[in-house]
Amino acid sequence: MGINIQTKKMNFFERFKIAILKLEDYGMFLGERISTALKYILILILLVCVIMSVASTYDFFRMINKMNNYIEKELPEFIYEDGKLNFDEKVEAYDNDYNFSLIINTEGNIDENNLKEYRKKINKFGIIILQNKAVFISEQMELEKDYKSLVKDYQFNINNKTDLTNMLNKTTVNGIVGTYFLVDCISTYIANLISIIMDIVIIAIFGWIAARFCGLNFRITAMVSLSIYSLSLSIVLNCIYNVSYIFTNFYIEHFNVIYLLIAYVYIIAAIFMIKYDLIKQNEEILKIIEDQKHLKEDDDYLSNNEKKEEKTNDNKEDDNTEDGPIIENNKEPDGSEI
Repeated sequence: MGINIQTKKMNFFERFKIAILKLEDYGMFLGERISTALKYILILILLVCVIMSVASTYDFFRMINKMNNYIEKELPEFIYEDGKLNFDEKVEAYDNDYNFSLIINTEGNIDENNLKEYRKKINKFGIIILQNKAVFISEQMELEKDYKSLVKDYQFNINNKTDLTNMLNKTTVNGIVGTYFLVDCISTYIANLISIIMDIVIIAIFGWIAARFCGLNFRITAMVSLSIYSLSLSIVLNCIYNVSYIFTNFYIEHFNVIYLLIAYVYIIAAIFMIKYDLIKQNEEILKIIEDQKHLKEDDDYLSNNEKKEEKTNDNKEDDNTEDGPIIENNKEPDGSEI
């Protein structure tokens, strides 16, 4: 069964509303160009990425302020000379809000066994500060840098705690936060775009197979458009989940499965809605054809009756013209009547 449905011009927010709340109107997406659907998904990804980056940047700003307070009030005094860093005391600190660990031991060279023990103490993120190098550890990577390289690469000019405090002034912090937002927004957009394109392909294939089982033959571009719109709610929920995770560390196991399952439900429901609309349209067309047939039969019947009535009237007129005289033969009296 071929499908060719006309669509109308809509702005982004109208499309977004239909994509989430009005499954019965998905049929209007079938008649549009695929470029329109692609433009919609690019804008949607941009919006959710900006929201997530704003949340992430705000959290990063809070972390920077917390770090500043710690440096000013709790960090021991230190001196940096000739590529070597010396703190007045050892430090093992942990922050529950950010799962961040800080380990400082600048008392001579630390052997590999002690370094392994320090690594085990870092749960999620952390920095190990030694006399001649720093080790940055996260869930994804571990980076080891000596201080001479750090000074050369980043042009640091920090020799003591006062220099560090002065460097982390409001202007510097705002610059760091602004750069973080820009980098995070771009990287998040690229990562989400690649991931969502893969999801669109998977859902389009699934939807095409489901449509064939329903007796519908969609163009591949039309199915891609439906897949894009069916992902709308999943993308929004993913944004909400990521923002809540940033602030609360609330974790949902197998969220990616739920994410795709919602899109599958949407596209299947949309296919059934479209099939129902087509069946309804066919029924209406058949009803119109049947009504036209009855009207034609009624017209033929009335036409035949009119012809019969005209014929009857003609016969009556002929009978009236053939009537004879009241007195036949019109003979004169011969006297026998008296």
